[in-house]
Amino acid sequence: MNRIMAALFLPMLFFSAACTNREYTRTPRTGTEQLLIGHALERSMGALQLPVPAPATAAIEVIGLVGQRQLLQPGFLGNGPMINNNAAGGNVPDVREGNLPMPRPASPDLEMMRAVVEGRLAGMGYQPVERREEADLWVRVLVLALGTDQGQTFFGMPAIQSTVIPFSTPALTLYEAQRQIGYVRYRLQTYDRRTRKWHVPGDWYDGLAYYNQYTLFFFINFRGTDLPQAPKLQ
Repeated sequence: MNRIMAALFLPMLFFSAACTNREYTRTPRTGTEQLLIGHALERSMGALQLPVPAPATAAIEVIGLVGQRQLLQPGFLGNGPMINNNAAGGNVPDVREGNLPMPRPASPDLEMMRAVVEGRLAGMGYQPVERREEADLWVRVLVLALGTDQGQTFFGMPAIQSTVIPFSTPALTLYEAQRQIGYVRYRLQTYDRRTRKWHVPGDWYDGLAYYNQYTLFFFINFRGTDLPQAPKLQ
């Protein structure tokens, strides 16, 4: 009877420990995340075209919500470390307060996007210029998405640490998948200064790259990616 109960209980334990979640990019990005975004950008440029044929001068402007998010330092987000702002002598009471909010600087994603678009247009025969007053074409790039998503699926028994038992057990992984994608989507609005006309197509350009890591039966590790010469942790 005890063997039957154990045979029923263990599969239920493993099934109850399965989970799936999805996370979003955090700055500063890892090297793999940067490669994912760069590869997605390169893929999206393959179909890029302007309504006015080359040769022509073009001024590029990139607009988007990317890089405008400001994150507080971890110490300000709860019971983080405390700093001593008391610069006086020892007779003054010790006054401690939480860390001040420290917004991180905006990421240079849009500048990177502009450089890639300028390089692509230069390869197509257009001549990028800085000032729109000096350009035949004013190209506005509306960035709809530029970033990475992360997801994880775990099946097995997670690590257990208890105050009752004086030791902890490691995670028993039957299957684990850690997935990352880099994704970009944008639209182009082009103003022809010579004809004084706007060209605003309704379609968009997009690109995607992925990097997945898998663990099977505790220690069998492998990965799948479309990144050329993807880095591998040693």
